[in-house]
Amino acid sequence: MQSNNNLFYVESELGTLRKILIHSPDGGIGKIIPSTFSDNLYDDIVHLKSMQKEYNHYVKLLLYFLDPDKIEQIKNCQQSNEATKANCFIPGKKEYFNSHKVLEVQQLLEEIIKDESVKLRLISAVCSYEESSHVIQQQLEAIKNPTLLAKILITGILPKSASNLPDDQYIFPPVPNFIFTRDIGIMIKDHILLSRMATTARKRESLITKFLALYFLFKENVHKVIEVIEESDFFLYEEQERKARFISIEGGDIMMIHPHHLIVGCSERTSSNAINEIIHTIFSHEALGIEKISVIKIAKNRAQMHIDTIFTQVKRNVWVLYGRYSEYIIATENKVKQSYLRRLMHQPDLIAIEEPEVLQFYKSSAEKYKSEKDYSVDKKLKGIEDVLKQISIEDYNCNANDVKIIYSGGNEFPYDDREQWTDSCNVVALKEGVVVGYDRNDFTATAFKKAGFDVTTTKELFKQFDEGLNPHSIENTLILLPSAELSRARGGPHCMSLPLLRDKLF
Repeated sequence: MQSNNNLFYVESELGTLRKILIHSPDGGIGKIIPSTFSDNLYDDIVHLKSMQKEYNHYVKLLLYFLDPDKIEQIKNCQQSNEATKANCFIPGKKEYFNSHKVLEVQQLLEEIIKDESVKLRLISAVCSYEESSHVIQQQLEAIKNPTLLAKILITGILPKSASNLPDDQYIFPPVPNFIFTRDIGIMIKDHILLSRMATTARKRESLITKFLALYFLFKENVHKVIEVIEESDFFLYEEQERKARFISIEGGDIMMIHPHHLIVGCSERTSSNAINEIIHTIFSHEALGIEKISVIKIAKNRAQMHIDTIFTQVKRNVWVLYGRYSEYIIATENKVKQSYLRRLMHQPDLIAIEEPEVLQFYKSSAEKYKSEKDYSVDKKLKGIEDVLKQISIEDYNCNANDVKIIYSGGNEFPYDDREQWTDSCNVVALKEGVVVGYDRNDFTATAFKKAGFDVTTTKELFKQFDEGLNPHSIENTLILLPSAELSRARGGPHCMSLPLLRDKLF
């Protein structure tokens, strides 16, 4: 597998998807126990094989749209015994599709560690971070099979066959959130901004992703890898000051929404100091051509950990949004959202929410934002829905009357809250107007239908594709993935995708 650095480019959330980075659910997920939920950012036990079968639908859908030549391979796998083939789309399995367009983290990791110097450097870095013994490091260095080593570095499981011990060894903690590849980085045109994960559970993901970026994706163009880190004197400050200066960035809080417009969320996972550095860093990259950065500050809330759990784009003039964050709905109802229990108790005003704050920064060197300062800032927007409408109207030249907001759960309580929790707002576009969501969000699917969209399942689509339907002939459609287990991991299709190449819309 060879990297083509000229084919990594994203300037919108809507351009037809051509290349993507994913990671199938791995064995680490099957090692989580209830007492470690908070450590691993999980809220429930996930049945791994069922999760993998559901994820297989996602892989197959991506291949139909991005790399249809690989479909025969997939069909052969699907026709085999499902009970034993839950993980058949994982690198190292004979059925693995090995696509150049649907890229898998483990496969890319396998590629870079074929270089002995990179292998030793990565092992040293991982073992240093995990504080492993020198014996463990030597055992890893002695492994000659890159497929096996890549799997170990991700799952943390050293099989007995590789260690000459009677049982498998658990040498590193699992990284069960690696299936959410959106968070590990974000393409900003032909550059990639690397994330700095906010939690210990995801730090090894950041380390591995940095190696993938430097030694595979941008091996010949390392200057296009953007890193935002703390200032050099960070560690000289007292603990409280370090907390204020700490930098954490996760891709679920960043959207390359338009060729000249970047959205950044300030949330539970992306720190305010990081956003300050992102603004200066992005504006200083003249070649990127970013003229405006919209910062959306939301409450530090587990249920809405990133901005892409609150809203995503469906078409130039269509968005899906969690109504609790709509300033218009809040104003119309003239009350805040409450829990179901409080409503039953007829105490509607006991719970308050922290309303989002929107700041927009304009690059002063851009012709329409000329200023003597490095940048100017505007705080005129009321909230998130105002931002979405502004993007449709000003960036995409849509008529104000044509802008549609589809609300989670049809904005009907308690379904809006229930379905936002299971990622109703976290859809990803395969092309403009054709998005992937979860099948368990029934009321949101109905809201899509009312907005003029077709709603179908992957199972129904696969049958139509096999009968000759061209995937790219589909328009204005919500495609539903099976999601009973996938949704338990607290991330949707948008979270499970790192687009590397999309067609330009302009």
